[in-house]
Amino acid sequence: DAMARGGMHDQLGGGFHRYSTDAKWLVPHFEKMLYDQALLARAYLEAYQVTGKAQYADTARDIFEYVLRDMRDATGAFHSAEDAGEVGKEGEYYVWTPPEIDDVLGPEDAALAKRFYDITPSGNFEHGTTILSVSTPLDAFAAQEQHPIDEIRRQLAAARAKLLAIRSQRKRPHRDDKILTDWNGLMIGSLAY
Repeated sequence: DAMARGGMHDQLGGGFHRYSTDAKWLVPHFEKMLYDQALLARAYLEAYQVTGKAQYADTARDIFEYVLRDMRDATGAFHSAEDAGEVGKEGEYYVWTPPEIDDVLGPEDAALAKRFYDITPSGNFEHGTTILSVSTPLDAFAAQEQHPIDEIRRQLAAARAKLLAIRSQRKRPHRDDKILTDWNGLMIGSLAY
């Protein structure tokens, strides 16, 4: 649960970064590995099967959407990794400031997104930037907001789509386009599962 809500999980683009550098699962090493996506997707699918909690199925779907969108080769095979961020500073592709959120979303949606993803003026990362994370689960957050959960879910999905579109215009970290049979096998197995 903490991994899925933390900064180790790419809250906008999906998938998981390689590992966390802190005990709160907040600050990741921003590299994304195919084998991590495969194994975590399988774990979240199994958690869903055992518990019936939709949040685990949603996390698995999120991983699959990321891999199918961003790690797939033109032939259908999967690339091995995305680097941590040789763009400039590590993580700069993934982090946000409150003014950036405001510019993209407008006042009402920005305020909601900033509350949900813990985006503050001081930030939680370097240079006053914020790694998106979720400290309050969606159902509890909707109750705090005193709005139906479906309405909050819809608003946040729309906000994520807008932010992801803007983020995709940033210079993306390098993709390691090696196609490794064993890692592809793991991913294919998880997709089949």
